[in-house]
Order: sequence, then C-alpha cells, then structure tokens
Amino acid sequence: MSKGTSFGFTVLLFLLLSGVVLFGFFVFTPKIKAYRALSIGIEQTAEDVKSLEKEFDKEYGRLQALQEKEKKIDIALHKSFDQKGLEGYLQHYFSALTLTGISSTKSNKLQVDTLDVRAKIASPAEYYRFIDALNEFDWVGEVVGALQFKGEADGIATHFTLQVYTKAP
Repeated sequence: MSKGTSFGFTVLLFLLLSGVVLFGFFVFTPKIKAYRALSIGIEQTAEDVKSLEKEFDKEYGRLQALQEKEKKIDIALHKSFDQKGLEGYLQHYFSALTLTGISSTKSNKLQVDTLDVRAKIASPAEYYRFIDALNEFDWVGEVVGALQFKGEADGIATHFTLQVYTKAP
C-alpha cells in the first residue's frame, strides 16, 4: 500500500468513526435520556400504585367487616325475640338476674322491646364483659339510660334498661 492510500484509508476510517460517534451522540443520547426519564416515571408510578393498593386493601378490609356486621345485624333483626332465651344468655354474666318487660313498641319496620334488668355482679369487669358480649347477642340490643351500681356485701347490684330490636311482624 502506498502512503497516499494509507493516508486516505486513515482519513476515511476517522470520518467513519466520527460519523458513528456523532450519530450516537445526536440520535442515541436523546433516546437514552428519554428512556431514563420514562424509567424514573414508571418507578414513581409503581410506588404510587403500591401505596394506593395498600390503601385500597385497608379500605376493602373495612368494607368487608362492615358488610359482615350488617349481615349479622340483619339476621338478628329477623329472629323473633324470646325473653326466656335472653335470660338464659344473661345468666352467664350475672350472679343474680331479674328481667322485667317494661314495654313493647312497634314502628313501621322495627319492634322495640324494653326490659328492666336488675342483677348482681362480682366486679365492674363482669359488667364490661357483658357489654362486650352484647354484640354477640342473637338479637340487636342496647343499654339505654343511666346505669346504677350499688355495692353490697355479696357483690355489686346493678340496674339498667335494655332495649332489644327485632323486625316488626
């Protein structure tokens, strides 16, 4: 090879490499920058989606709990009220118990039976156990009015009003 051919080959090689470098710089570099920006955006969106999924799962769990509670209430409202059954249920929470029916009122959808409860408990903790168990009643019940507690030699005498809700016949 001659000196001129070798120089021409070197210049051609230099121009070819310069063209590849300039092509890469002007074509590939903006695409790489755009790819990195999109990649960062996707990562941020994925983090947002994960946090939203956690929030959704939490709210969905609450919704399911509320739906389950409503099912229990609906089933409880459709059971007919039995004062003897209630008395048997309450025997587990009180040492002495007297239930007296005060009134029974009907609205267009609900029947409300109001009962006067006089009982003896060993400690206030037993009363709170009863209040917790109120949610497990076969009927929907609620303690209304003022609670009365009076210390006695063999325990604590309590007096309260209990309302039991059922579906009106």
